[in-house]
Amino acid sequence: MAKRWMVFLPMTVILWLIAHSVALFSHEFAHSFSAAALGWKAHPLDLNWGGSSAMNLLLQTDVDENVNYPPIFESGHGIEAGVIALAGCALGNFCVSLIVGIGLLAIARRSTHVTLGVFAYWLVVMSVGNLISYVPLRVFTTHADMHTVQAGFGWTPVDVLLFVGVPFLAVVLWFFLRFQARTLAWMFPRSLGRRVAMVLLTSATVFGFFCLGGIAGYGETSHQLSVAFIVCLAPITACLGIVRTWRGSSVSRYPSVLHTRP
Repeated sequence: MAKRWMVFLPMTVILWLIAHSVALFSHEFAHSFSAAALGWKAHPLDLNWGGSSAMNLLLQTDVDENVNYPPIFESGHGIEAGVIALAGCALGNFCVSLIVGIGLLAIARRSTHVTLGVFAYWLVVMSVGNLISYVPLRVFTTHADMHTVQAGFGWTPVDVLLFVGVPFLAVVLWFFLRFQARTLAWMFPRSLGRRVAMVLLTSATVFGFFCLGGIAGYGETSHQLSVAFIVCLAPITACLGIVRTWRGSSVSRYPSVLHTRP
């Protein structure tokens, strides 16, 4: 059992990092390709790639879309600026990385390929985390993507919460109330320990890692929301996930595809 955990833990970290990168580049390229399609950028692959620091290489902390918004507003095309700004989370994560993750999971289940399934699971997690990190956490701010969306469309923060936040919330609820327990039960039907580990890392990712972005630099409201999510929603979703994966899964409902003992 110890040997299996020695494989499971590093593989989980590796797949987590790869999924994070895929979701992040989906986000940034959605900005960039939208800008290029609307004529505001010459090369859609031209991102700000950042430096060679360990944090940037692992987590792409310095990568951004490299879109210059002021000229778009100055030329009277504010709506196009809003479209480009919204494309990151709405197109890149809501429509691309999330759907790709769900599709890869379906392929993994048909082919009984658990490693692909775990990667697909983490890609869905990263997509959900990205949605939350922008709406609602960065809505009440005076700069960056969500402020650009508001300026471009003439929206208020409440409008963003209504038009963007409601579908995002639906995805978050679907993930924690339906997707998570079912997917973990399929991947690890005979290992409660692995399911619990995945639940804990998921909550730490969605309501920990992705909430850190709003802690500083986005105003007091963003800071307070981020702290509240970390302190309240991380443990709540972790406890909910453990209870659901404990009670709701069974070997008879979700037959093993691992052919290994727990």
